Amino acid sequence: MNVYSGAEALALLGRRDFDAIIIDIKLPDMEGVKILERVKEKDGDTGTLMLSGKATLEHAVESLNHGADAFLLKPADPDELIFKLEKVTRLKRLERDLRASEERYRELFENIGDGAFQMDLEGGYTDINQAGAEILGYAEPAEVVGGGVKAWDTFVSRDEYEALRMKVILEGAVRRTLRRFRRRSGNLGWLETTLRTRRDAQGNLVGLEGIFRDISERIRYQEMLEALYCLWADLGEVETVEEAGELTLEFLRAMLRIDRGTFSIVEGEVIKPVGDGDAEGMHGEYPLKGHSIASKAVRTGEAQLVPDDGEDLDWSPISHVDGGQIQSELAVPVKMVNGIVGVIHIARTNPVPFTNEDQKLVEIIAERVALALERIVRSKISKSDMSLKDFL
Repeated sequence: MNVYSGAEALALLGRRDFDAIIIDIKLPDMEGVKILERVKEKDGDTGTLMLSGKATLEHAVESLNHGADAFLLKPADPDELIFKLEKVTRLKRLERDLRASEERYRELFENIGDGAFQMDLEGGYTDINQAGAEILGYAEPAEVVGGGVKAWDTFVSRDEYEALRMKVILEGAVRRTLRRFRRRSGNLGWLETTLRTRRDAQGNLVGLEGIFRDISERIRYQEMLEALYCLWADLGEVETVEEAGELTLEFLRAMLRIDRGTFSIVEGEVIKPVGDGDAEGMHGEYPLKGHSIASKAVRTGEAQLVPDDGEDLDWSPISHVDGGQIQSELAVPVKMVNGIVGVIHIARTNPVPFTNEDQKLVEIIAERVALALERIVRSKISKSDMSLKDFL
């Protein structure tokens, strides 16, 4: 759709959306930068390409500073114009999809239950609700109230409990304090706790009462987001596919505690690991038409999750790592615009299986890795990664 003045362009922008817009820097009635600013205010997902009849650095810098995605001189070569439009549109789509996937991940940890309790001055629980008992690792309130559980049993140390207890008694209440707590199993987590003194009808201090919320997943989620943003930044600087693979596996080892993992690319009819990885016990190279879940992920374009290898029809008895059998596997394809170029394949030997949430996380990472590979190939930075160009 063509318009020939800034006023027409602004009116059209108010009525509909566009994937990409070509803007002349000099319009009959206004500067093209004004249109560019309006586009960015309305929708950051619209690709913008600025045209100018003057080859000045000032024009190029001004356009890019205002958010233009590309800059071309007139008369523009039609092939170059089409190439840049396709590139801008493709990258904007990838960025939009990535933001959507990040938002899906943010929704994973919305609902956190609250516990309510009362305790006497000696630290014994006199009452606790079901949610509170479960947060502390007990099946029902009776196990806490009648089981001799003391408040300091749920703290990292008794000194920490005594310090908080005295603070509540002296101040009357402590609101939304963050502390570590110990579950019945001995595992540590995080609680957000509000406490106040409890008195009888005569005003005598008889104990404490309060509510607490298990925010362990929220803290883990925040740590995960911080790590993800660091990974995003690092992937934006890598110069080779090997670096992208190493960064991805390093993140997954830390956040998902994987025992083994490979980052592989597709070369013809073979899936080949890139870099060193942790390929032991994971078959190394895979035939594209093989039974491995990595092969299935590439062929189908869908993530393959096997919570328990013992129940997988394609399970192989050679899946052993350091004397321990692989218990759970997850393979997620890395998709670029014109095809699947690789796969992230991870495994655990411990009895804790990969979950659907783990799969969603790795899918988010795979999307970001695809952006990094797109940039690497487009910039021709790595001569060792020529095989990926077949997919562009």
